[in-house]
Amino acid sequence: MRARRSATAVLIYFLSIAAFPAEATPDSAPTAATETITEADLKSTLYFLASKEMQGRELNTLFNKITSNYLAHRFELMGLEPVAPDGYFQYFNILQAELLDGNALEIRGPDSLSSTVAVVQEDFFPSPLSANGKISAPLVLAGYGITAPEYRYDDFQELEVQGKIVVVFDGEPGGMDPDSPFDGILDSRYSEEFYKIRNAQAHDAAGLIIVQNRRDRSRRGNFARHAQFTWPEDPSRARYDLKVWEEQVKIPVIHISSELARELLRSTRVDLREIQRKIDKEFKSQGVPLPGLEATLETAIVRSQTRIRNVLAYLPGSDPNLKDEVVIISAHFDHMGYHDGEIFQGADDDASGTAGLLEIAEAYALSPEKPARSVLFAAWNAEERGLLGSRYYVERPALLLENTTALFQMDMIGRNEEIPDPNNPRFLGLQKQSAESNTNSVHVMGYSRSEDLRRLVTQSNGRIGLELKFQYDDTPANLLRRSDHWPFLSHDVPVLFFHTGLHPDYHRPTDTPEKINYAKMEKIVRLVFLCSWAAAHSSPPPQLNGR
Repeated sequence: MRARRSATAVLIYFLSIAAFPAEATPDSAPTAATETITEADLKSTLYFLASKEMQGRELNTLFNKITSNYLAHRFELMGLEPVAPDGYFQYFNILQAELLDGNALEIRGPDSLSSTVAVVQEDFFPSPLSANGKISAPLVLAGYGITAPEYRYDDFQELEVQGKIVVVFDGEPGGMDPDSPFDGILDSRYSEEFYKIRNAQAHDAAGLIIVQNRRDRSRRGNFARHAQFTWPEDPSRARYDLKVWEEQVKIPVIHISSELARELLRSTRVDLREIQRKIDKEFKSQGVPLPGLEATLETAIVRSQTRIRNVLAYLPGSDPNLKDEVVIISAHFDHMGYHDGEIFQGADDDASGTAGLLEIAEAYALSPEKPARSVLFAAWNAEERGLLGSRYYVERPALLLENTTALFQMDMIGRNEEIPDPNNPRFLGLQKQSAESNTNSVHVMGYSRSEDLRRLVTQSNGRIGLELKFQYDDTPANLLRRSDHWPFLSHDVPVLFFHTGLHPDYHRPTDTPEKINYAKMEKIVRLVFLCSWAAAHSSPPPQLNGR
């Protein structure tokens, strides 16, 4: 039985409506267009995308290409416009790296007779993004290698690093501290390797050494295991990186174990652990010169290149004053493929979001009334390999990123969250819960970054009636940065991420179409349509907090 609303709840509801500009209310979204989004259509599309015949839509396979062709054809039939030079496809190149002979690291202490020769893949390994080359230079310790003016934090402040090899911790200050200004226990963009490389280059460093941080949850296990994961014996299993990233890296970059780092710094009387503890406690940079300590490092890598594609479609805005601004609605279409005789069909991850994207695009296309702002429908590729499709887009946007006013991402919107064992590392400490308790719930993330969008989705849900959960923006599971909205949020675009939660079939061959809750999925997709419609008309557009 539905509970009766209290007088206070009713008052809060109407105040929230009053706080939003009238033209931005989701009530203005065309009812007929909303009702074109149906359980039957979503089910039909999802059963095709997640069929065994589609072989899991893995990156760089025929079935991934078939999926992208299917999506482009559907967009074309809707009458949506292509936005990229290659029609509905946005092509980009990804790289896999392989180690060559000749990778070496030697560090010399203040005593010219003492030196340490490190062993590749035991004591150190090159970053797959590293430039090739050999350099000899003095070392300098630059904390976490972060420059963050908004937090008044700069590891390079008053530190002379030009022409030197910079040593930094991986991760970020207070990585497991909920009170850390760097997004609490969520890994912020400042923790990313590519950011640290670009920042070191911006300060004219000659090279970069990243020290493994045992407290960083992304570096579980010992250093040798981390090295084997980064550089597997089978090069086809190596991680992918964007070519546009590799093109920007001009210096050699290596990772070293924390044990080697402490051993090397012992002669300088620099206590690595104490420096890190102090930074984590005070959130103040601790750049330290390392007099007399020098290194010679050499990196040798060869790369293979693969060309893949996102699928983009465009609906021009109807308002002459707003049509240059854009709202993005998105999902990713790749999954895990076929391995060891089993097909990872990826019904929930993310055939569900992709089917939702097509239904929303069709709702816009069929509506006689068009949005004031332009709308971009984006099907991202290579999400399972590190959000590479969306990361490429923010590097080379088809439409100006500064004109992107909001993004709505759907990833895994078809199931009921089920966490049978919070101690299972797959669930990273999420609260135990049953699928039966989540038959009408959906997680909305990004809510803590934009009160405008939180109000918008809450108001939109008045027409839908889902149980909205606002709880996963800052958790050890790092869910806020685990789908394609994250690169946009890192570039200051307001986002909402719709996600029905993890379950035992996540990234398993058992993620199949018959397990989807299609009735709930219809409600979620209609909700995303209403949110996007409101964002496409709101004046002013949704803002990040503090803007």
